[in-house]
Order: sequence, then C-alpha cells, then structure tokens
Amino acid sequence: MITLYTFGPGFGLPDPSPFVTKADVLLQMSGCPYECKRADVRKAPKAKLPYINDDGTLVADSTFILTHLEKKYGVDLDKRLTAQQR
Repeated sequence: MITLYTFGPGFGLPDPSPFVTKADVLLQMSGCPYECKRADVRKAPKAKLPYINDDGTLVADSTFILTHLEKKYGVDLDKRLTAQQR
C-alpha cells in the first residue's frame, strides 16, 4: 500500500500545503489504495513534503509522485481527454 506523508490538518484545511493537496488528489484520482500519515519534514527526502512510500520506494515531490503512478501502475489521468484537450 502507498503511504502519503503530509503535514496534517491546519488553518481549517485538510493540509495547508498545496503540494500535499495536489498529491492527495492525484492519489484519489488514480484509484490506488493509500493512506496518509503525518511526517517530520526534517526527516523527509529532500527535507520537503509530500512524499510517498510505495513498498519501500520513496518518491518525493508531487510531480514525481504522478510520474511514479504513471510508470508503475499505468495511471493515465488524461485518458478521457481528446488530443486537442491534452
């Protein structure tokens, strides 16, 4: 199972980081099972959040997380778009 590491709720939001929110939405849209856990940013790869742990593979940065989902799981979030919309 994929674990998404986040800052956690703050300022009335599920997570105050737009990058964590992006990664969370990408994972929701992918349909891949995952869980969220709070993390200490000082111990994170690149000292940044979000990052995922996918069966021992650490992937940091929301853009790299999407690339990982595309390569490992065949996720294509644009599959319903026409060539013009892409």
